[in-house]
Amino acid sequence: MPGSPYALSRGPAWRRPLALAVEGGFLLRVIAADLVQWRVDRAGDGRVCLLPDAEYYWKLAQTIRDGEVFQIVEWGDIPHFALRTPGYPLFLAGCRAVLGDNPLGARLVQAALGAACVWLVYRLALATLGEDRRRLALVAAAITAVHPYFIVMSALLLSEALFVPLLLAFLWAAAVLWDRDDARGVLAPALAAGAAAGAAVLVRPSCVMYFPAALAAWGVYMLATRRAARPVVVAALATAAAFSAVMAPWWVRNARVHGDFVPTALWAGASLYDGLNPDATGASDMRFMADPDVWPLDERDQDERLKAGALAFARENPGRAARLALVKLGRYWSPWPNAEAARSPWLTGAAALAMTPPLVLMAIGLWALRRDVRAWALLAGPILYFGALHMAFASSMRYRTPGEVPATALAAVGLSRAIRRPSPGSG
Repeated sequence: MPGSPYALSRGPAWRRPLALAVEGGFLLRVIAADLVQWRVDRAGDGRVCLLPDAEYYWKLAQTIRDGEVFQIVEWGDIPHFALRTPGYPLFLAGCRAVLGDNPLGARLVQAALGAACVWLVYRLALATLGEDRRRLALVAAAITAVHPYFIVMSALLLSEALFVPLLLAFLWAAAVLWDRDDARGVLAPALAAGAAAGAAVLVRPSCVMYFPAALAAWGVYMLATRRAARPVVVAALATAAAFSAVMAPWWVRNARVHGDFVPTALWAGASLYDGLNPDATGASDMRFMADPDVWPLDERDQDERLKAGALAFARENPGRAARLALVKLGRYWSPWPNAEAARSPWLTGAAALAMTPPLVLMAIGLWALRRDVRAWALLAGPILYFGALHMAFASSMRYRTPGEVPATALAAVGLSRAIRRPSPGSG
């Protein structure tokens, strides 16, 4: 039958819509990159991006390109050697080495990465939902291509632009693992998952706990369904080996600088205190870094001092910490930007119209797949993980966006359920 999933999976009938989604997604991201660069140039204040975090990444990229010490010197000229992990600065350094110091070059490379995410979402949806649900995978790819937040994410010089394709690569490899039940078959996807996870942690270390949790879900599923234990052991060893191989240069470098093991960055304490302190509101406000009992410390002591302060605040003020957690959860799931500067009525209304339907469809899709452990672990896992994480750390809808990208497959399922009553097993 021409309208059957089988017919869609033959020949070029499904390839053209996917190609259009990828090409359209790339064009929209190129336009966004040009507009953002125009806005930055028009400001004329010497910045490279609209958000302050980009300045750190751009400076660190210069240290890599020029062979200087990888460090940020701030807050009373105190050097910070592990303020950020090197993944995204290394990417920017490569862009600057090849394309020059104009930030537009890096934005255009990120536009290509954003278009690659459209294809990766398609592959992830197929691997997770099944080859007979190709139409749903195409819908997920189309949502990824035109989603306004995803488009803007590619245009800004922030780590999300590189983190998301790495996250999708891990999820795709993990989804492939889910269908393998022999030791030889799990080796390649396990190595790919470990390498992608390691690269993703070097870009965004806050994701470090999600990857073992997702693979543990697969291992428990394998054992619960009484499959062989040997593939689980082989996959665990291969994933750990690939992850360690990617992370090892950073670990060695940190051991030389600090004299002991620093797994990711020495910024967790400041980030945690940002979310849990007497003046916390749920939004990020790092002015405490200039306090006289904080800035003179070296970064290791500073990290430990702030981490201890955040935990002491939560322990001594459990009610306040719980209320803050709810505020942060609301900020995380907000359909519109949280920043006051971006809270105009027009922008708020437009964001609500653009974001509310996908979020509702994701919820419908997750409910439809509520018995599918793989969908919970891989499609919903990232967005739920970051939501839980930012109930402790400072929160914003920005931190939700990376997890939304794989969840577009849930939105596709939700849309299918919303527009028709599916037959058993249909996509």
